[in-house]
Amino acid sequence: MDKEKMETGQAPVPLYTKIGWIMAWVVMLGLLGMIMRNCATSVIYGLKTEQQEVEAFYQSGLEDGSAGKEQNLRGKVEDNSVLRKAYIKGYRTGLDKRR
Repeated sequence: MDKEKMETGQAPVPLYTKIGWIMAWVVMLGLLGMIMRNCATSVIYGLKTEQQEVEAFYQSGLEDGSAGKEQNLRGKVEDNSVLRKAYIKGYRTGLDKRR
């Protein structure tokens, strides 16, 4: 087998290159897992959350932002990413209206 590689002019792949490939795949698979977990939790919370609740948290963020208060991310907002996004969006809109 080695004679065939030498005849074709191909050198064997060094060990550090193989280790680098394995590490790159591990990192990519880790990132893929984190992204998929984030997407799955967003879908799950999106299905469990009522639209009226999202609107209420948006309005709460809008009132806090326009009044100049600090963000009040407590309770359900800490656990539910959909409610957190709605509150922060309302808060930023309130800050923009204030200016």
